[in-house]
Amino acid sequence: MTPKKPHHPIAWTLAALVLAGTVVFAQAPPPAAPTTPPSVAQATPAPASPPTVVPAPAPATPAPAPPPSINTGIRNKIAANDLLSAESILEVHRAKNGEGGAYLVGLSWLARGALLTGDGEKADRYAADVRARCADSLAHGTDLSKSHDVEIALGAAIEVAAQRLERTKNKEAAASYVRAELARWGGPVAFRSRLNKRLNMLTLTGAPAPELAIEDFAGDRPPTLASLRGKPVLLFVWAEYCSDCRAQETALARVQSRYAGKGLQIIALTRYYEQDVADRPREKARVDSVWKADYHDMANVPIVLSTASGERYGGSSTPTFVFIDRAGIVRRYTPTRLTEAELDRSLSDLVR
Repeated sequence: MTPKKPHHPIAWTLAALVLAGTVVFAQAPPPAAPTTPPSVAQATPAPASPPTVVPAPAPATPAPAPPPSINTGIRNKIAANDLLSAESILEVHRAKNGEGGAYLVGLSWLARGALLTGDGEKADRYAADVRARCADSLAHGTDLSKSHDVEIALGAAIEVAAQRLERTKNKEAAASYVRAELARWGGPVAFRSRLNKRLNMLTLTGAPAPELAIEDFAGDRPPTLASLRGKPVLLFVWAEYCSDCRAQETALARVQSRYAGKGLQIIALTRYYEQDVADRPREKARVDSVWKADYHDMANVPIVLSTASGERYGGSSTPTFVFIDRAGIVRRYTPTRLTEAELDRSLSDLVR
């Protein structure tokens, strides 16, 4: 009989360890599933409340729109020599909007249109109608200095009537009429300037140039017209906001250079437009700034600020040019823009 081999002690030790591990793994409980804390598990989310709806405020009732301006349409028709269409535009406006301020101004444009198109009878009729309506409005409390529509319409009607008098009678009759209207109505500076413009067109050429009332100035102190006797003078009536005035800078600078050797003196005349005297320092600074920026080639031209002289020289229309000879007599008064050639033509006569 073959004797049994004895068990090795290391083998028994390994077998015991394997058996023990097996028992341990077999007896270990499975990993516990994650549990929800009681406080979370028991909390049931409340249903969300619907958002509070705030009613939108009711839209404000819009103010009624003002009647549309008819001036552009009427002026375009008049420029095309079509007075009949201009009359139709005003008729339609009257039916829709009545006879307010816009109608009154439109009526004054028909007076001007009739004059331009050569219909003297209609020009007289429209001008008389406008003057009567304005007189009635002013008699019932309208302030000429506060009603722009009445100011514009009345001024236009007076100008048309004056031009008709000049054509049917003479300049003296027309000038007498304008002077009487100036005395009758007074009115704001712009209105008086307008009538003075018409009066100057009738009477100023060939007359002594009115002396400048130098109320204020920008830059160096300007000379008086009396001190400039012996020199030709070009008075440039302008406004700092006037684009037509700025457009003249190049032509003015050229003729100034061309005739400097002949002693030509250019003076720029403007007036105060702000109603409040307290605003005038700021307005003066603006005038000075605009001149330096937009008229930089004429930096040495003296600038007069004078409401009285602006009114007297008819500064309702800018630019205005006043050509004054060496004896101080006005040789040409032109309330319009001028080409360089036209400026040159007048100045060449003036400097002789």
